Amino acid sequence: MIASHFGQPRGPLGRLIGRGMAKLNAPFGQWVVGEIRGAYPTEPSRIVELGSGPGVALQETLRLFPNAQVWGVDPSATMLSQARKRNASAIKAGRLSLVGGDSGSLELLAPLDIVFAVHVLYFWKEPIKELQQLRGVMVPGGLVALGYQLRGNMPQMAQTHFPRLGHTVYETEGDVEVLFREAGFGSVTHRLKGSSERPEGRLTFAVTE
Repeated sequence: MIASHFGQPRGPLGRLIGRGMAKLNAPFGQWVVGEIRGAYPTEPSRIVELGSGPGVALQETLRLFPNAQVWGVDPSATMLSQARKRNASAIKAGRLSLVGGDSGSLELLAPLDIVFAVHVLYFWKEPIKELQQLRGVMVPGGLVALGYQLRGNMPQMAQTHFPRLGHTVYETEGDVEVLFREAGFGSVTHRLKGSSERPEGRLTFAVTE
């Protein structure tokens, strides 16, 4: 089943999905990074994209945060390979490192200024614990940001198959905000890409105290 590969693409089908993600999700990932750039008032030193996939949002991160050290963390060797090819020059220059793993891998990279994830929230089995882990590796004033789409605006395939596979889809921004607040974050901010009638994606973020 194709839907089962989105959480951790693998093999020939995973490579095909990765190429599709790079093309179809690029505008949203770039928008997320741009919104983060606008929301972060100073120059960060250490940024992680969690679930960095084929590396398109990493490209934008490197462009908009030229003085930061950047990491892409992903459990999929297939995605890491595609991200490595796409960002070879930044890796060679020492600005970008790719890590096989998940949120549990971030302790070795702490303290972090910014951690963001795009279309990863659905695959977290215990999202509050995931967010608590992220909060624990941030500097005071650090920013944690999640880019996602609500259930009613997802492709029909995702609406149907994600829940069957045990993935969680969210009905409202309020559902996501509850996760942040129960994880110990204070002020939570929401942004919308596109119009409310035809949303192209959403961003929810919070700053650590």
